[in-house]
Amino acid sequence: MWAKRVWQELNPQPSGSKPLALSVELQTLVYIITEFEVLQLKLLLYTLSDLMKVDLFMKLKALFVFGLVLFLSLSLFQLVFAEDKNTPGGIIPKLPKTVDDPELFEGHVYPNWGPPCQRYTYSVIYRDKEGREPQYMKIYFNGQMIDMQKENSTDNNYKQGVKYTYKYVPNKIDSNFYYFEASNGKGRARASIIDSPDNGPVLFTTPFDKNEVSVVDKSTGQKILNFPTGKEWIGGVALSDNGQYLAVKTSQHVYLFDTEKPNKPLWQFNCEQCRIGDDVKGGAAISGDGSKIIAAFGERVALFDKSSNKPIWIYEKAGNSYNVAISKDGRYMAAATAGNEEDTNSNLIILWQAQSEKPLWQYHALGNFHDVSLSQDGQFISGSTGCPDRRFYLFSRDSNKPIIQSDPLTRDSPVHRAKISSDGSTIAVGSESDSGAVFMFDKKSKSPVWKFSTPNNSSVRALNFTPNGKYIGAATFGGDAYIFDEGKNSPIASWKVNASLGGADIADDGSFMAVGGTDKKLYILDKTSKSKTEIPFNEYLEEIDISANGKYIAAGTGGSVYFFETYLSQDREKVFDCSSVAEPVSESEMRTQFETVKQGSVGQLNLLEMILDFIRNIFKSKIEVSSGKSACGNDLCEPGLGETRQNCPKDCSAGD
Repeated sequence: MWAKRVWQELNPQPSGSKPLALSVELQTLVYIITEFEVLQLKLLLYTLSDLMKVDLFMKLKALFVFGLVLFLSLSLFQLVFAEDKNTPGGIIPKLPKTVDDPELFEGHVYPNWGPPCQRYTYSVIYRDKEGREPQYMKIYFNGQMIDMQKENSTDNNYKQGVKYTYKYVPNKIDSNFYYFEASNGKGRARASIIDSPDNGPVLFTTPFDKNEVSVVDKSTGQKILNFPTGKEWIGGVALSDNGQYLAVKTSQHVYLFDTEKPNKPLWQFNCEQCRIGDDVKGGAAISGDGSKIIAAFGERVALFDKSSNKPIWIYEKAGNSYNVAISKDGRYMAAATAGNEEDTNSNLIILWQAQSEKPLWQYHALGNFHDVSLSQDGQFISGSTGCPDRRFYLFSRDSNKPIIQSDPLTRDSPVHRAKISSDGSTIAVGSESDSGAVFMFDKKSKSPVWKFSTPNNSSVRALNFTPNGKYIGAATFGGDAYIFDEGKNSPIASWKVNASLGGADIADDGSFMAVGGTDKKLYILDKTSKSKTEIPFNEYLEEIDISANGKYIAAGTGGSVYFFETYLSQDREKVFDCSSVAEPVSESEMRTQFETVKQGSVGQLNLLEMILDFIRNIFKSKIEVSSGKSACGNDLCEPGLGETRQNCPKDCSAGD
């Protein structure tokens, strides 16, 4: 199994073991022989490059700090963290609780995503009610228990809390599993682990600054609409039945396009406070005639009419959403939200009528709801959950009591997709590794009609269903694409590409499907001829929707679906030369300067643009360093590459 191979690489088996006793060594052994799933990303912070010696950045430092802390303050205490899944294995026994246990809190890695060859800091705060210093303070990191160091070596106020850190520079694209553990000699505590360790940072070799949404004419393979969104990831695309109207949700906008007038949107709705770069992506869906659009952004869900960017209503209490859905007639809509099992107002399926933002009902599960789907008339609603729940659900719009709550469909992984037929009689479900599979359910039973396990149990994060329930289109992180007939658990057509596929849809008549992934290509796959048409894009493909008439394919780029799992990439085995290490601005500096700049009047949107520009410079400077060439005008003074105040005054000011 792929998962086991990854775990063996990350966790070499020690030569011996001890009885279940007292030591960290024993705990390490237990964790090594147990396979993991990662449940949550603990902190969502933007990646910044600490090149503050450049005069331009010295002048902007306070603005960067203010912007980052502002977004942190907006989200940190209300944030719904998405689970991280793809650990190769089982559940870790929890530590027994005692009255002498110390506390560990605020465990995270900073920044939480970015490129290789940047320094990442793992940190946690140790506190003991009696003021006892730790007997040990360690991070479990990729199979090893490593001592952590105090951020401030003179800080001994253990009663109040002392921060410990571990710094790491990754030189390849890979997963990094971690958690924190401490002992005061009498009790122990852990952080960044629920049932299994955290995973981070999420590493990419693209800065995701050339995102786009396009509409492709199926008959010609040409883009009839192409709209660049820059640094904003696409979180949802949806075409009306005839392909005339396209609804798009990006990181900070909702757009409506008329594909017959493709040069600019009919309207746009702004969400300046919304984050850029997140796995809980929101979503967009459109009614069959294009008259109603439902969109999830930030912690809100809004219903729009095609005639105006002013919402018909906004629901402010949704929390962060993974997806939304709308009935064909636009009368009913639903959202699938993330959260935590203790908060009954998170991890929800929420159902509305078009007339009011007041929900008809909501249902809380133990795990995040990753997906939601409605039958044609909105009478039936399907959903799927992540860890620790890992189930498929079926509801009637008349009640939030599930018609079906399946048994857990995986051992230790989310159930990522659940799509329902137009009459609500059958449901197609996709699960992630370590139990990657496609399931067919009938609404009369909690047990699947059939199951197809993917090669190496590769994750099915992209799946859709024809309205008549006849065909399923599914794609995997192993690069496989399939079309299934409803009555068989073996594919009637299949294709293989050298990419992880994060987006997929199937034509309503089942004649073709469209998929896309980490090779930055959209593939149109014909069921009969088995042909494969390729259309290039600038970034990873994520969101795909085919119009009901089969004439048009909408596709959008982004990184959300590729969080927390090893994805296929041409850079996967590459070892990067990290002789030049990017240094993000420190969190402590960010926090100390916050008080002096929090009264500033700079707009949040401009700050976000500056922050993301800074991220792009990290990637840009790596390319330049590797080529040995400077790039005057990139806002970075690079004396090592020959830049001076004389030959590049744009970048090198008198302060450098």
